[in-house]
Amino acid sequence: MPEISSPKSVELEGADGGPLRLDLYAPRTADGADPPSAAAARPPIVLVHGFRGYKDWGFFPLLAGRLAEAGFPAVTFSVSGSGIAGSDGAFTEAERFRRNTYAKELVDLARVVGWALARGAPNAGLIGHSRGGTLALLHAASDRRVGCLATLAAPFRIGVWKPDQVAAWERGEDATIHDFRTRTELRLGPDLWEDFTRNRDRYDAARAIESLEIPLLILQGDKDAVVPLDDAVSIASHASSVTTELRVIEGAGHSFQAGDKIRRTPPQLLDMIEAVTAWMRRWLARPL
Repeated sequence: MPEISSPKSVELEGADGGPLRLDLYAPRTADGADPPSAAAARPPIVLVHGFRGYKDWGFFPLLAGRLAEAGFPAVTFSVSGSGIAGSDGAFTEAERFRRNTYAKELVDLARVVGWALARGAPNAGLIGHSRGGTLALLHAASDRRVGCLATLAAPFRIGVWKPDQVAAWERGEDATIHDFRTRTELRLGPDLWEDFTRNRDRYDAARAIESLEIPLLILQGDKDAVVPLDDAVSIASHASSVTTELRVIEGAGHSFQAGDKIRRTPPQLLDMIEAVTAWMRRWLARPL
């Protein structure tokens, strides 16, 4: 079985013109050498984080490493408007966060998928957590190069905000976002709301899901206090692909019991990682 190499850091240009930061977890052979050319062309898997997340958050490095161990090049990235530049998760790019939009995140995702596929593989896998799962659904509906998809605690809709936040945006003002992880008060500008209201059809997840013809795994914890189980059921009910599976992990919350940094691997987290890895191996694997 291939060993996991240390991730290689890469920078592309993000949708906002600033750096789009990636980590590539590449498979290695048992002796530590680079994989043969056939392995280099294996389908890559791109991981998409959720709102206020970043590429080094929680289970992302662990999941990417497990996918690399299974033989897949795995790519994590921080959307250009994440507001986070380093691996410590601090919001050091507040203005980039303030001006973020759904459209920019989808542009970032498309650029990362394109970069990953430039290695020579014919298609890619997508894995998205929370809002990243919904964005992965939207992207997959318009990109036939995506061959397999898994969502983790993904909401059925985006554009759902508190009334006071919407009111601020409609006045042309910033809304306040409290980040519990860093105990930081963040500002999110009206650009995001303007983008959403102008492009509601583009962000219609139900329509996107109904158009999918690829294997779709929907993972949800029954103790998720952020995204209700009904959202996962709605995603599954709109999926037309016969290769759709909804799996509920008992005792798992929104992060599948992972903290900001992994200090232990509870059974719910291990169940999620192994379920996703098995799904990708089933639908993306090819002989070395």
